[in-house]
Amino acid sequence: MPTASTTVSPSATPLQIESDRAEKRPHHWRRIFLFDLAYAQEMLLPMALGLIVLVLALAGNFVYWAINSVVNQGMSISPVLRLFFLAAPGFAVLGIPVGVILAVCLVLNRAVRDNAIVALRAGGASISRIVAPFMVMSLLASFVNWLMVEKVAPRTNDLANQTLASLMSRSVVPLIETDKYFRAGNYYFYVGSVKDDVLRNVMVYQREAGDFGAFTPTVFPIVRIAREAREDTSRPNRWILSGVVQHIYNSDGSQLSEARVDTATIDVGQQLSNYWQQQKDPFTMTGNELSQKITDLKSSSFDQNKLREWTVDYYRRFSLPLGCFVMALLAAPLALRFARHGSFAGLVLAFSLGFFWQGFDGWFRALGLAGYIPPLVAAWATDVLFGLAGMALLSREK
Repeated sequence: MPTASTTVSPSATPLQIESDRAEKRPHHWRRIFLFDLAYAQEMLLPMALGLIVLVLALAGNFVYWAINSVVNQGMSISPVLRLFFLAAPGFAVLGIPVGVILAVCLVLNRAVRDNAIVALRAGGASISRIVAPFMVMSLLASFVNWLMVEKVAPRTNDLANQTLASLMSRSVVPLIETDKYFRAGNYYFYVGSVKDDVLRNVMVYQREAGDFGAFTPTVFPIVRIAREAREDTSRPNRWILSGVVQHIYNSDGSQLSEARVDTATIDVGQQLSNYWQQQKDPFTMTGNELSQKITDLKSSSFDQNKLREWTVDYYRRFSLPLGCFVMALLAAPLALRFARHGSFAGLVLAFSLGFFWQGFDGWFRALGLAGYIPPLVAAWATDVLFGLAGMALLSREK
């Protein structure tokens, strides 16, 4: 039987009825807002637990190496711990989306089993309004993850590489891979190593004869072998070669001349630093640095496979953080649907979604690196696929 507070007088006008409803509505939405705060607060613990679990899982190989180094090789534990904490932000980039999935699945699972969702629906809240706090928290997590990718991880990953190089008794300057050639301007280079901003054991192939065109053919490149090469700080894009042996060949392949000089200079199209830093992990650079490097090297006929890898990883700097929101969008309707299967269903659902998300992300990245799909598609395909599935499932729950 209706109570006095909810009984409407038969003689009440529509304006009076609407006035009565307006008096009750602020209290109703205030209670909904309190539910929002409660859900947001309840998400924090499972988000943290999911993040920690995945970071530890990804760091498993590192932990084994660290224990082996400390116990069997007599290495001090302090630099090993420093390396672990420096590498942790890079692992956290993948851990934050998994933490969001776990939080959404567990909190919504409990809310359904406690009949809180039924009470909210009875009070007039739609499914979209009920999952709104989870979406807001996932957007905040996406922003935090973007800060990790763009501001924190590049610096810590670079320091981690330097610390690891120091532990392994190697130079902290990234080495150019051996037996690899690259092009700069009209020159092709092979570089043995890089140390203290100096290229060592350099072989330079000049395809066009240039100044030697008056007396030598261009069938074979002019070859210079230098002990060292460094950038001329007084003139951009000029390299100074030291300890040079220069070979010029006839059109039949026989050697025309050999000359030894103490120093020689060559002019290339870009700065030396663009080449000796090319082996750095993209996640040791900010987005602007990586974008600039990709733009610079596109015009130098650089290894296209490497350029494709950097381009894919550049776009993933934005798609990975947004994965927090996308996974919350997919996890919310699934958690509402399977919550009645028990509390364990939330854990199974969370880890299953995390597994599939990681798998699809790795699969599309591999397709992008192999050139089967464009880099932009490779980076965003997982988010688009899971986002569309989430929206479709959410619309069915309504």
